[in-house]
Amino acid sequence: MNDMRDFQMRLEREIEQVRRESRWAPEDASRYMTALAERKTLFESTALTLMDQIIRPRIEILASQFANACLAKDTPFGRISYWFGYCERFPASTSLAFAVEHDVSIETIFVCCEVSMMPMFIKINERDRLTMLLDEVDSNLVLKWTEDRLIEFLDDYLQIDRGSKEFQGDVATDPVCGMRIGRSNTTFTGSYRGHPYFFCSRDCQQQFAAKPTDFVNVRAM
Repeated sequence: MNDMRDFQMRLEREIEQVRRESRWAPEDASRYMTALAERKTLFESTALTLMDQIIRPRIEILASQFANACLAKDTPFGRISYWFGYCERFPASTSLAFAVEHDVSIETIFVCCEVSMMPMFIKINERDRLTMLLDEVDSNLVLKWTEDRLIEFLDDYLQIDRGSKEFQGDVATDPVCGMRIGRSNTTFTGSYRGHPYFFCSRDCQQQFAAKPTDFVNVRAM
């Protein structure tokens, strides 16, 4: 208990010292906040450019090669994520995400790549990061790094490919989220006016069941 009292007294002395000696003048704080706001604006502009011109188009090209790929919804600013659903051909739930982030002082920018796989059949590079000063962002470097990470992901993902020849003929589209899935690999199904529908998850199945007309337009015979 004496140790706790000694610690409390040290804290109080430190606080009292700060009160006597101002360490952060009002004009310094104002200049800092102005500079921080300017760097935040620059970061947002840079992140948007990198995402829209380099990262997003390339990850979309990769995802378009797989019927089980689905774009994640409601991702925060500066981030894009795709989910590659479990299916007969690729028996693992896999996610691939890219993000553009910054440090606390918004002086350094990070381009991040994150991969997860469940179950994890192979060793994968789960997280990688390219670091640059915000004032010295090299778009060509970001482009090369992004493409290298996507090729690395592709090489890893194809290692679990079972090569099912029947997969493409088994594909259906979830009418709620638009994800392409294998008919034989989902337990979430439904029907509307005699037409069968297949879903990637229970959530999509329930949304469709509640109001099918929000997702399909089928004429009665």
